[in-house]
Amino acid sequence: MKEQEYILKKQESFHPKHIFECGQCFRWNKQEDGSYTGVVKNGVLNVSQQGEKIIFKGKCDSNLQVFVTDYFDLDNNYNQIKQKLAQIDDFMRISTTFGEGIRILHQDLWECIISFIISANNNIPRIKKIIEKISRQYGQKIEWNAQEYYTFPTPEELSKASIEDLRACGLGFRDKRVFDTTQKVLSKEIDLKLILKMEDSRKNARRITKTRWCRTKSC
Repeated sequence: MKEQEYILKKQESFHPKHIFECGQCFRWNKQEDGSYTGVVKNGVLNVSQQGEKIIFKGKCDSNLQVFVTDYFDLDNNYNQIKQKLAQIDDFMRISTTFGEGIRILHQDLWECIISFIISANNNIPRIKKIIEKISRQYGQKIEWNAQEYYTFPTPEELSKASIEDLRACGLGFRDKRVFDTTQKVLSKEIDLKLILKMEDSRKNARRITKTRWCRTKSC
């Protein structure tokens, strides 16, 4: 894993505060300089906006530009999406204006499942605190900029936690749900690879349909 930096000179529909504070993710934290730092999959990433420039830097085990493009869904035209949504009614028009900088993050499926089990009947500060405790206890340590960060534990790593261990991390009634889900993923009763494969198939089908539609409309 190496330190990398990638700069987007201009990207519309991208506002760090809107992306990281809308409730879709729980491992990003605002820094004193206004940037945001988060543990993403196996790395640590800092995102800052300076005028029209968006600067990504951190430790990553893959090409940072490729990773950022996928994670932040940069290949999708969000302006077009918002224009279509705004035509539905006034509520949607106001919503797309209020959250004009939101992008849908392509988060790790396993982390997303467990995080949203933890989010049941919970608030964002407490969700983040619980996830951080679990990661520190069962994830892998990453050192960057003289700070320690911890990856979200894999199913194998989290399986080391008993129901009592999970409750000690502050999960409350959610402890059994997280424990059961972990066991089902390990036993392949829940097949994450199959779910991802189905999602890829859905995306490909949508891409083909869109291409055919564009050819018909000569767009």
